[in-house]
Amino acid sequence: MKNDKKIFYSLGRMLPLEGLQKPEAVDIQQRLKAGRAEFNKLVQGVFTSVMKISALDLSLHDCTDRISNISTSVQNISEKVVSASRNTEYNLADVVSAQESFTENAINISAAASDMKEQMDATSAELQELVADSENTIRNSNETKQDMEQLMSVLGSMNEVINGINAISAQTNMLALNASIEAARAGEAGKGFAVVADQIRDLADQTKQLTSDMDGLVTRIEEASKMSCESLNKTVVDLSEMQENLGKIISINQKNEKDLAEITENVTTIAASGEEIFSSVTNVQNQMSKLSDDCVLLEEQAAAMSRISADLQVNTAPVQDVEKELDDTAKRMGIMVNDVFYMLDNQVFINTVQNAIGAHQKWLNTLENMVTAHSCTPLQLDDTKCAFGHFYHAMNPANKAVANIWSGLGEKHRRFHGYGRSVIDAIKRDDYNKAEREIKEARSLSTELIGDFNRIIDITKRLDADRMAVFEK
Repeated sequence: MKNDKKIFYSLGRMLPLEGLQKPEAVDIQQRLKAGRAEFNKLVQGVFTSVMKISALDLSLHDCTDRISNISTSVQNISEKVVSASRNTEYNLADVVSAQESFTENAINISAAASDMKEQMDATSAELQELVADSENTIRNSNETKQDMEQLMSVLGSMNEVINGINAISAQTNMLALNASIEAARAGEAGKGFAVVADQIRDLADQTKQLTSDMDGLVTRIEEASKMSCESLNKTVVDLSEMQENLGKIISINQKNEKDLAEITENVTTIAASGEEIFSSVTNVQNQMSKLSDDCVLLEEQAAAMSRISADLQVNTAPVQDVEKELDDTAKRMGIMVNDVFYMLDNQVFINTVQNAIGAHQKWLNTLENMVTAHSCTPLQLDDTKCAFGHFYHAMNPANKAVANIWSGLGEKHRRFHGYGRSVIDAIKRDDYNKAEREIKEARSLSTELIGDFNRIIDITKRLDADRMAVFEK
């Protein structure tokens, strides 16, 4: 009986069956070893599968969320684009009409400007002729003025002659009077002389009367000549001013001709550009109509994408069920490993913890990259579904030294994943200062967690050297 107990003890702990002549016990032990090895592989496979399923579930959720967000965004954008394109198409109709009218008016203005330029050219020629006529008039007026001045000189000479004749007439009259007096004194002898004296006096009176009339005529001619000279002077001044003003008008007219020529050229260019713009706007109008139709199709595709996203969420729901079933299986295996016949090898436990360290560091690097890039990427925030979380919540090491550290990992691990949620929320709010503070605290906690992991590995290695199991009390 005592021998049987020793056999069962050795069998359960896979100890050598030394000194026991029980071939069937050795065979059973070998089978148990093989079974435990397969169970260890099965445990590793289950945990590997549940971690992959968790990662797949995270990825699928992220994909479906992104598809849903994209489809919603595309649908909203397409609705706005359709509305904008319709409004633009409607407004472009007015633009096309206005542009057509503008082009027509520009062509008409160009033609009117050309006609105006021709009229201005004709007016300029007439003004040049008027300037030439005014120059001739001024020249003729100056010549007439010179003639009038000569006439005034002649009239002055005539006045002198008339005055001389009047003086001679007066003297003649005086002589005739004296002759009459002397003839009267002579009596009969002087009668003939008296007749001559009377005739001379009559001639002197007639001469005086004639010169008096001539003097009045010369005076009137002189007055009329003075008025003519003044009028000519005024006419010359007025003509000079008119000629000066005509020069200014011609200069302005020439500038206007030049400006009008440039305006005509510019209006012609504008008219040509207007025709091109009209063609372009018409083309844009057609394109906007096509864009509206395409946006309607895009809107339909976005709606189809939204339906696909909903279908994808429904179709991927079983993944969560598979994950839960695998997680439950892992937890049942966690209970089984406490049985001596299914106890997990120390090396498998060490490998799992080492893998957890690698996954943990990769998770932290992903979070740090998000903070650096100010952009969020898919990250497991549930501490029970990460690579270590499934293993931790399924396994309960029985060794006291390991269990003391193991029991404290849960809260630290939960807080560590909480920093991921805080960092992502901060990035989404563009609060990068808070994100930096949170990642700094996450690094500090990460150092503490990795220290605990390494301590567990060291203890497990010592237990293995002493042929003791982590899951053995």
